[in-house]
Amino acid sequence: MSNHYITAEENLPGDERTETTLQITDAETKRIFEARVRIAREPDDLTDPHPLTVVTGPHENVSKELHIELIDEIDSAGINEDFLRRLANDQETTSNIVNTRSDDLKVVLRYLVESGQYNSTAEALREISFQYLAENQPALLDAYENVRTEFEADPLRRALSENES
Repeated sequence: MSNHYITAEENLPGDERTETTLQITDAETKRIFEARVRIAREPDDLTDPHPLTVVTGPHENVSKELHIELIDEIDSAGINEDFLRRLANDQETTSNIVNTRSDDLKVVLRYLVESGQYNSTAEALREISFQYLAENQPALLDAYENVRTEFEADPLRRALSENES
């Protein structure tokens, strides 16, 4: 990936150095994507600055130079895979228990279990949640599948986890 980016002036936030989501183009590959970024006039104002050409004018033939720091890239469906990857990595060392603290939900789930539709409240909650996500957030599940596959396909990670067992 190039270290030089392009955006239109109309995409810029009013305040520089404010964290914002911005549509940018990689100057080398011409790939257009969205990312969470910080923008500044001076490179010293950013931790990891890259040149940002801001185009303006009716034919986008006028430009000014700023600097940009990429925080996280966001895919076309609005899924921040870097953030999802960090959450998946963090989950390896934390509890996998989800607590809803809801009397109503517990009663409904127990009904489903005790009427023989599910073997446990955990199974019912998992199946219902994933069904809901598949219908309403398919891009999130696709992105997570890619992230999870990366973790499972990593031979070093796999070797380390096998040695811990």
